[in-house]
Amino acid sequence: MNGARIHGIVLSGVGGQGVLSMAQIVLEALRRSGFHALQSEIHGMSQRGGSVHAQVCYADQPISSPLIDDGCADLLIALEPLEALRYVPMLRISGHLVVAEDPIADMEGYPPLEDVHAALRAVRGSHLLDTEALARKLAHKQAGGMALLGMASRFLPVAESLWQEVIAQRFAAKGEKVTAKNLEAFEAGRNLIGEGVGA
Repeated sequence: MNGARIHGIVLSGVGGQGVLSMAQIVLEALRRSGFHALQSEIHGMSQRGGSVHAQVCYADQPISSPLIDDGCADLLIALEPLEALRYVPMLRISGHLVVAEDPIADMEGYPPLEDVHAALRAVRGSHLLDTEALARKLAHKQAGGMALLGMASRFLPVAESLWQEVIAQRFAAKGEKVTAKNLEAFEAGRNLIGEGVGA
């Protein structure tokens, strides 16, 4: 690598939230932007409700492993707030956290949500999104994940047009309406983060 910087992204959530789909979109967008990029295997329980996380690494030169050490991730995208807390130790001090406020709280012993939110807001570089409110606003039940990706896109060196291209191709088989809704959600999330704040 000759000392070239390897950038790391951690994606976390629970089974059924689309962590794998999001990781694949990120990977493809980075590759089309000219980076060498690798994705780890999805770790965790993929059935609905089980903890799931993936890692994506990218660099200007070839890389041999997609695994990220604690304190080395540049970006954490979390579809569930308690899962976000689980992986916060992986973030570098200058990293960014993009996280859904809305919990999958059907597990025993889930801590008070206000405590989880307070802990997340205390993380430097954290950006919380009320995904349920956004989904209602856009009349798109699954808008949350794509909106989070839109927010996260501000911290990745990928052109907006290229994101749109990858997302459109990802959802093309589901029809124009579904594709348009996902692009709308991505754009809504992207607009929540100001320009010029990237990694």
